[in-house]
Amino acid sequence: MPSRIPEGTPPRVLIRDFVIFQAKTFIDGLKDIVVIPFATILFALDLIFGKGDKRGRTFYALMGACESFDRWMNLYKPASQARGSAEGLFAGSEPGDGSMVGDIEGFVQRHAARRTASAAQSGVPTTR
Repeated sequence: MPSRIPEGTPPRVLIRDFVIFQAKTFIDGLKDIVVIPFATILFALDLIFGKGDKRGRTFYALMGACESFDRWMNLYKPASQARGSAEGLFAGSEPGDGSMVGDIEGFVQRHAARRTASAAQSGVPTTR
């Protein structure tokens, strides 16, 4: 029985995943630059002016928004399925699954489908 040698991740997919990871890391850093001072201000305002059950409301609302953003960003989780996969980061997501990579994957698939449909209408052969 012949052994199957894994081919690993194709260079094109590795480059795409590198660009996605850099973009995600950059966006996460921008979020931190905005959130750190904003959280400090909201904390102070809630502490000083918050009364009764309203104390902490805006601070915790900001934390909730950040949590939702981090879930969407899903910065590191796709890496566990990407390693050695021919699909790279797309192996750990589904188009439109509510994560950033899923949104990118959905966009790429829609763009490819439009390009294929346009080429079919014009009679131009498509290559991938």
